[in-house]
Amino acid sequence: MSSLPKTVSHARAERAAVSRQGLLYRIWPRGLSLALPEVGPNTLLMLVVAYLALTQNLSFFRAVAGSLPSPAGLQEWRIMGSVAVALVVLLGLALCLLAWRRTLKPVLVVFLVAAAVCSYFMDSFGTVIDRAMLVNVARTDRHEAGDLLQFSLFLHVALQGLLPAWLVMRWPLRWEGAGAELLRRLMLAGALVVMLLAVFLPQQHELMIWGRIHRDVRVYVNPTFPLHSVKRYVQDILPKGPRLPPQPIATDAVRSAAVSARPLLVVLVVGETTRAANFQLNGYGRETTPRLAKIPGLVNFPNVTACGTYTAESVPCMFSIDDRGAFSRGREEKQENLVDLLKRVGVKIGWRDNDSGCQNVCSRVGMESLDAAVDPVLCEGGECHDGILLRDLGLHYPAAGAKLLVLHTKGSHGPAYYKRYPESARAFTPDCRDANVQRCTREETVNAYDNTIVYTDQVLSELVRNLESRQGQMDSVMIYVSDHGESLGENGTYLHGLPWQLAPPEQKQVPMVAWFSRGAPQALGVDLGCVGKTASLPRSHDDVFSTLLGLFSVKTRAYEAKEDLFGSCRRPVVADNEGKAAEQDG
Repeated sequence: MSSLPKTVSHARAERAAVSRQGLLYRIWPRGLSLALPEVGPNTLLMLVVAYLALTQNLSFFRAVAGSLPSPAGLQEWRIMGSVAVALVVLLGLALCLLAWRRTLKPVLVVFLVAAAVCSYFMDSFGTVIDRAMLVNVARTDRHEAGDLLQFSLFLHVALQGLLPAWLVMRWPLRWEGAGAELLRRLMLAGALVVMLLAVFLPQQHELMIWGRIHRDVRVYVNPTFPLHSVKRYVQDILPKGPRLPPQPIATDAVRSAAVSARPLLVVLVVGETTRAANFQLNGYGRETTPRLAKIPGLVNFPNVTACGTYTAESVPCMFSIDDRGAFSRGREEKQENLVDLLKRVGVKIGWRDNDSGCQNVCSRVGMESLDAAVDPVLCEGGECHDGILLRDLGLHYPAAGAKLLVLHTKGSHGPAYYKRYPESARAFTPDCRDANVQRCTREETVNAYDNTIVYTDQVLSELVRNLESRQGQMDSVMIYVSDHGESLGENGTYLHGLPWQLAPPEQKQVPMVAWFSRGAPQALGVDLGCVGKTASLPRSHDDVFSTLLGLFSVKTRAYEAKEDLFGSCRRPVVADNEGKAAEQDG
């Protein structure tokens, strides 16, 4: 009988201990017994801070080192040491605010796992986990997302995130009264602030100058900056009241009567992740666009800047009435875009997509998604090559009037470049056949990427041949422009999506070409010889808006001739007695 009270007492003690550890402890595996010393909560907190600073912020220290002159002198080492102290203080103060008696271990687990996930992409690809990148991830398609979910990611997160988190959950803590814990926490926060001031004040002038010049290094602080970005992203997507109709743009827009008896088709091919640096037409030393180079009358624009460094920003910006400096996704979602405007003035619209969707640009006109189409030649493994966009293309040709047809390609999207082209476009070998491009050699990665452009060259040249075969029945214009570029390991950076201020030219400079069918220049009053002479001038995605307005003869105050690719080379046209367009002299 004497053992019963003791058993009940032990059970109550165990329940109390489990309750103190919180829900996560109750569901955490207990199979492994570790002799971990009992510590106070502040000690555990600072152990996690030290771990995060030393192992999960390699990209941050790499960015800091890259901002300093080389070889490093005494001043550079002092800045590096000061920044390291600042990182520890920042992480420590963040946890001091968030991690209390009931939230300590759950918060530490979130920090550890989030840091491991982020450090994988930051250290492997040079990625910045900001709000823009979260938007990009949310709007990517399942195939592109699947390319990133590799075994190396899960192994990294397991070893550097889940294992430390498991240790934190198992670590025995020594708690004192609420008042004593509050005092200790305030003392810890005060000590961190004093440590920061002790390092900052003796060299405040040098640190302030460095900080103002290199303030962008803050985006690499892991995991506080990514978690802050998650907060901002969630705030953005939460409903903010009733959804209102989009505000109209260019309300004065009217379309001039057609002067040609033939229908007009403008095909805008929106490329994906193709950078200008690897485009043969721009002077690249490899034959990545041999077919386009042989097309008579094709105009290449070698100096084109994108609106952004990721699809979810650059594609809406391309169709926006606002230029890159004024563009914001929040505003864009509340107002019409170029597609809406053209539809309003009577232009038919078609959108065929083989990528991650139209990013809400076509939400009011509809979209035909071909990403999961079934084709024994063009599709394999649940995704299709871009040639699928040309299947049954004749069904989209206008019988009368004018039409804009947008073809959104998968292009050169990585990291699994080898999935973006068929064997017929495998011109450069050995090519990287791994989604983890950092495991391939630089040569293999570039070969695979260049093959994606070779395939884009095939698709575009086939599109031109298709349009040529109909030039007796309609006038047509083809414009190709990529949405953004790509990094291929330069300075340790891969993929795309870096903030504009940090992004290298490889992510900003994109290729653009234009082609007119035989009768189109005369019908539209465009002097192609003049266009060729002005093609090397600086251009950007901002020019798409006015260029399409010009091609469809839309008159509005929103039109800017200087932002029309053909604006300075356009002549007035009139119809002759047979209904064909004839150029009017003078």
